[in-house]
Amino acid sequence: MRMRFVYLGAVWMATAFGLTAQTAVTEVAPSAKSALPSADTVMQRYVDATGGKAAYDAVKNRVSTGTFSLTGKGINGAIKMYQAAPAKAYTVVDIEGVGKQEDGNDGKTVWELSSMTGPRIKTGDEAAAELRTSALDAHTNWKSYYKSAEVVGSESIGDKSCWKVVLTPNQGEPETDWFDKTTGLLLRESATMDTPMGKIPVAGDYSDYRKQGDLTLPFKITQTVAGQEFEIALTKVETNVDIPANRFDLPAEIAALQK
Repeated sequence: MRMRFVYLGAVWMATAFGLTAQTAVTEVAPSAKSALPSADTVMQRYVDATGGKAAYDAVKNRVSTGTFSLTGKGINGAIKMYQAAPAKAYTVVDIEGVGKQEDGNDGKTVWELSSMTGPRIKTGDEAAAELRTSALDAHTNWKSYYKSAEVVGSESIGDKSCWKVVLTPNQGEPETDWFDKTTGLLLRESATMDTPMGKIPVAGDYSDYRKQGDLTLPFKITQTVAGQEFEIALTKVETNVDIPANRFDLPAEIAALQK
Protein backbone atom coordinates (compact mmCIF):
# COMPACT_ATOMS: atom_id res chain seq x y z
CA MET A 1 0.00 0.00 0.00
CA ARG A 2 1.37 3.39 -0.93
CA MET A 3 2.14 5.48 2.12
CA ARG A 4 0.86 9.02 2.50
CA PHE A 5 3.82 9.94 4.69
CA VAL A 6 6.12 10.74 1.81
CA TYR A 7 3.90 13.67 0.81
CA LEU A 8 3.03 14.93 4.27
CA GLY A 9 3.27 18.68 4.67
CA ALA A 10 5.95 19.36 2.04
CA VAL A 11 5.09 23.07 1.89
CA TRP A 12 4.82 23.37 5.68
CA MET A 13 8.15 21.58 6.16
CA ALA A 14 9.88 23.91 3.72
CA THR A 15 8.39 26.99 5.38
CA ALA A 16 9.02 25.92 8.96
CA PHE A 17 12.59 24.73 8.58
CA GLY A 18 13.94 26.73 5.63
CA LEU A 19 14.47 23.79 3.29
CA THR A 20 15.99 24.24 -0.15
CA ALA A 21 15.47 21.95 -3.12
CA GLN A 22 18.13 19.38 -3.92
CA THR A 23 18.26 15.84 -5.28
CA ALA A 24 17.10 13.29 -2.74
CA VAL A 25 17.92 9.95 -4.39
CA THR A 26 21.26 8.51 -5.52
CA GLU A 27 20.99 6.04 -8.37
CA VAL A 28 23.21 3.55 -10.19
CA ALA A 29 23.16 2.48 -13.82
CA PRO A 30 20.13 0.33 -14.80
CA SER A 31 20.46 -3.17 -16.22
CA ALA A 32 19.61 -4.20 -19.77
CA LYS A 33 15.89 -3.85 -20.43
CA SER A 34 15.71 -7.30 -22.04
CA ALA A 35 16.20 -8.85 -18.58
CA LEU A 36 13.49 -6.86 -16.85
CA PRO A 37 10.19 -8.24 -15.52
CA SER A 38 6.91 -6.50 -16.27
CA ALA A 39 5.57 -3.83 -13.92
CA ASP A 40 2.48 -6.00 -13.37
CA THR A 41 4.71 -8.81 -12.10
CA VAL A 42 6.63 -6.57 -9.68
CA MET A 43 3.52 -4.83 -8.36
CA GLN A 44 1.65 -8.11 -7.88
CA ARG A 45 4.62 -9.62 -6.07
CA TYR A 46 4.54 -6.74 -3.58
CA VAL A 47 0.82 -7.31 -2.93
CA ASP A 48 1.43 -11.03 -2.44
CA ALA A 49 4.47 -10.45 -0.19
CA THR A 50 2.53 -8.13 2.09
CA GLY A 51 -0.60 -10.19 2.55
CA GLY A 52 -2.48 -10.61 -0.72
CA LYS A 53 -5.39 -8.83 -2.38
CA ALA A 54 -8.06 -10.31 -0.10
CA ALA A 55 -6.28 -8.94 2.98
CA TYR A 56 -6.07 -5.47 1.43
CA ASP A 57 -9.71 -5.55 0.33
CA ALA A 58 -10.76 -6.35 3.89
CA VAL A 59 -9.31 -3.06 5.20
CA LYS A 60 -11.99 -0.37 5.36
CA ASN A 61 -10.08 2.04 7.55
CA ARG A 62 -6.71 2.40 9.24
CA VAL A 63 -5.36 4.45 12.15
CA SER A 64 -1.57 4.79 12.49
CA THR A 65 0.14 6.29 15.56
CA GLY A 66 3.81 7.15 15.98
CA THR A 67 6.56 9.69 16.54
CA PHE A 68 8.14 12.29 14.27
CA SER A 69 11.72 13.58 14.42
CA LEU A 70 13.70 15.96 12.23
CA THR A 71 17.19 14.53 11.82
CA GLY A 72 19.92 16.60 13.46
CA LYS A 73 17.56 19.39 14.55
CA GLY A 74 16.39 18.13 17.95
CA ILE A 75 12.80 18.57 16.76
CA ASN A 76 10.37 15.85 17.81
CA GLY A 77 6.67 15.29 18.02
CA ALA A 78 3.74 12.93 17.64
CA ILE A 79 1.94 11.87 14.47
CA LYS A 80 -1.45 10.24 13.98
CA MET A 81 -2.99 9.36 10.64
CA TYR A 82 -6.51 8.24 9.78
CA GLN A 83 -7.53 6.70 6.46
CA ALA A 84 -10.90 5.41 5.28
CA ALA A 85 -12.01 3.83 2.02
CA PRO A 86 -11.99 4.82 -0.67
CA ALA A 87 -9.56 7.74 -0.22
CA LYS A 88 -10.43 9.86 2.80
CA ALA A 89 -7.61 10.91 5.11
CA TYR A 90 -6.71 13.05 8.10
CA THR A 91 -3.22 13.45 9.56
CA VAL A 92 -2.08 15.52 12.52
CA VAL A 93 1.55 16.17 13.47
CA ASP A 94 2.15 17.95 16.77
CA ILE A 95 5.74 19.28 16.93
CA GLU A 96 7.15 20.31 20.29
CA GLY A 97 7.82 24.04 20.34
CA VAL A 98 6.52 24.51 16.78
CA GLY A 99 2.82 23.69 16.80
CA LYS A 100 0.30 21.55 15.05
CA GLN A 101 0.18 20.62 11.36
CA GLU A 102 -3.00 19.04 10.00
CA ASP A 103 -3.87 17.91 6.51
CA GLY A 104 -6.42 15.67 4.89
CA ASN A 105 -9.34 15.33 2.56
CA ASP A 106 -12.99 14.33 2.61
CA GLY A 107 -12.66 12.43 -0.65
CA LYS A 108 -12.98 15.63 -2.69
CA THR A 109 -11.47 18.71 -1.06
CA VAL A 110 -7.78 18.40 -0.15
CA TRP A 111 -6.51 20.78 2.50
CA GLU A 112 -3.73 21.77 4.89
CA LEU A 113 -3.93 23.65 8.18
CA SER A 114 -0.75 24.78 9.93
CA SER A 115 -0.09 26.79 13.06
CA MET A 116 2.62 28.57 11.06
CA THR A 117 1.10 29.04 7.61
CA GLY A 118 -2.64 28.93 8.26
CA PRO A 119 -5.35 27.18 6.19
CA ARG A 120 -4.89 26.23 2.55
CA ILE A 121 -6.88 24.25 -0.03
CA LYS A 122 -4.73 22.16 -2.34
CA THR A 123 -5.55 21.99 -6.05
CA GLY A 124 -4.22 20.56 -9.30
CA ASP A 125 -1.40 18.01 -9.26
CA GLU A 126 -0.80 18.54 -5.55
CA ALA A 127 -4.36 17.57 -4.67
CA ALA A 128 -4.32 14.64 -7.08
CA ALA A 129 -1.18 13.24 -5.40
CA GLU A 130 -2.79 13.53 -1.98
CA LEU A 131 -5.88 11.62 -3.11
CA ARG A 132 -3.72 8.88 -4.68
CA THR A 133 -1.67 8.35 -1.54
CA SER A 134 -4.79 8.38 0.63
CA ALA A 135 -6.34 5.47 -1.27
CA LEU A 136 -6.40 2.19 0.66
CA ASP A 137 -6.35 0.25 -2.61
CA ALA A 138 -3.46 2.18 -4.17
CA HIS A 139 -1.41 -0.99 -4.71
CA THR A 140 -4.08 -3.59 -5.41
CA ASN A 141 -5.97 -1.25 -7.76
CA TRP A 142 -3.03 0.84 -8.99
CA LYS A 143 -4.23 0.91 -12.59
CA SER A 144 -7.11 3.15 -11.49
CA TYR A 145 -4.62 5.81 -10.36
CA TYR A 146 -1.79 5.37 -12.87
CA LYS A 147 -2.04 5.28 -16.65
CA SER A 148 1.22 3.38 -17.05
CA ALA A 149 4.05 1.69 -15.15
CA GLU A 150 7.38 0.41 -16.40
CA VAL A 151 10.32 -1.42 -14.87
CA VAL A 152 13.22 0.70 -16.14
CA GLY A 153 16.20 -0.94 -14.48
CA SER A 154 17.86 -2.73 -11.61
CA GLU A 155 19.35 -0.52 -8.86
CA SER A 156 20.65 -0.90 -5.34
CA ILE A 157 19.17 0.67 -2.22
CA GLY A 158 21.91 0.13 0.35
CA ASP A 159 22.89 -3.52 -0.02
CA LYS A 160 19.52 -4.52 -1.52
CA SER A 161 19.18 -5.08 -5.25
CA CYS A 162 15.87 -3.62 -6.42
CA TRP A 163 13.62 -3.33 -9.44
CA LYS A 164 13.11 0.33 -10.28
CA VAL A 165 9.53 1.06 -11.40
CA VAL A 166 8.41 4.38 -12.89
CA LEU A 167 4.68 5.01 -12.55
CA THR A 168 2.90 7.76 -14.49
CA PRO A 169 -0.25 8.92 -12.68
CA ASN A 170 -3.46 9.97 -14.38
CA GLN A 171 -2.61 13.50 -13.21
CA GLY A 172 0.83 14.77 -12.25
CA GLU A 173 4.47 13.91 -12.81
CA PRO A 174 5.93 10.37 -12.82
CA GLU A 175 6.80 8.72 -9.52
CA THR A 176 9.46 6.09 -8.89
CA ASP A 177 9.35 3.02 -6.64
CA TRP A 178 12.13 0.57 -5.75
CA PHE A 179 11.14 -3.02 -4.87
CA ASP A 180 13.52 -5.50 -3.24
CA LYS A 181 14.19 -8.33 -5.71
CA THR A 182 14.50 -10.90 -2.92
CA THR A 183 11.53 -10.04 -0.68
CA GLY A 184 9.31 -8.11 -3.10
CA LEU A 185 8.94 -5.32 -0.52
CA LEU A 186 8.83 -1.61 -1.36
CA LEU A 187 12.04 0.02 -0.07
CA ARG A 188 11.85 3.53 -1.53
CA GLU A 189 9.54 6.00 -3.27
CA SER A 190 10.45 9.30 -4.86
CA ALA A 191 8.47 12.03 -6.58
CA THR A 192 8.44 15.73 -7.37
CA MET A 193 5.69 17.64 -5.61
CA ASP A 194 4.01 20.58 -7.33
CA THR A 195 3.47 23.18 -4.59
CA PRO A 196 2.88 26.95 -4.29
CA MET A 197 6.61 27.21 -3.52
CA GLY A 198 7.51 25.44 -6.75
CA LYS A 199 8.49 21.86 -7.45
CA ILE A 200 9.95 20.10 -4.41
CA PRO A 201 11.67 16.67 -4.50
CA VAL A 202 10.41 14.21 -1.89
CA ALA A 203 11.45 10.64 -1.12
CA GLY A 204 10.66 7.99 1.45
CA ASP A 205 12.58 4.89 2.56
CA TYR A 206 10.54 2.10 4.18
CA SER A 207 11.86 -0.43 6.67
CA ASP A 208 11.00 -2.36 9.84
CA TYR A 209 8.24 -4.29 8.09
CA ARG A 210 5.96 -6.05 10.59
CA LYS A 211 2.97 -8.33 10.40
CA GLN A 212 -0.14 -6.37 11.39
CA GLY A 213 -3.20 -8.58 11.22
CA ASP A 214 -3.18 -10.15 7.77
CA LEU A 215 -0.93 -7.45 6.24
CA THR A 216 2.78 -6.72 6.50
CA LEU A 217 3.47 -2.97 6.78
CA PRO A 218 6.55 -0.73 7.24
CA PHE A 219 6.78 0.76 10.73
CA LYS A 220 9.73 3.05 9.97
CA ILE A 221 9.61 5.72 7.27
CA THR A 222 12.68 7.88 6.66
CA GLN A 223 11.71 10.79 4.46
CA THR A 224 13.59 13.44 2.56
CA VAL A 225 11.82 16.68 1.67
CA ALA A 226 13.89 19.10 -0.42
CA GLY A 227 17.04 17.51 0.99
CA GLN A 228 16.04 17.61 4.69
CA GLU A 229 15.65 14.23 6.40
CA PHE A 230 13.08 13.31 9.00
CA GLU A 231 11.89 10.03 10.47
CA ILE A 232 8.48 8.62 11.32
CA ALA A 233 8.46 5.62 13.64
CA LEU A 234 5.07 3.98 14.02
CA THR A 235 4.18 2.46 17.36
CA LYS A 236 0.71 1.19 16.53
CA VAL A 237 -1.35 0.47 13.40
CA GLU A 238 -5.02 -0.46 13.76
CA THR A 239 -7.49 -1.48 11.06
CA ASN A 240 -11.27 -1.54 10.87
CA VAL A 241 -11.73 0.42 14.08
CA ASP A 242 -14.43 2.86 15.17
CA ILE A 243 -13.60 6.31 13.79
CA PRO A 244 -15.79 9.33 14.66
CA ALA A 245 -18.24 10.05 11.86
CA ASN A 246 -16.97 13.63 11.55
CA ARG A 247 -13.27 12.73 11.49
CA PHE A 248 -12.93 13.58 7.79
CA ASP A 249 -15.14 16.67 7.81
CA LEU A 250 -13.48 19.88 6.62
CA PRO A 251 -12.18 22.09 9.47
CA ALA A 252 -14.08 25.35 9.93
CA GLU A 253 -11.12 27.34 8.57
CA ILE A 254 -11.11 25.31 5.37
CA ALA A 255 -14.89 25.47 4.97
CA ALA A 256 -14.62 29.25 5.31
CA LEU A 257 -12.07 29.34 2.46
CA GLN A 258 -14.47 27.44 0.24
CA LYS A 259 -17.12 30.07 0.79
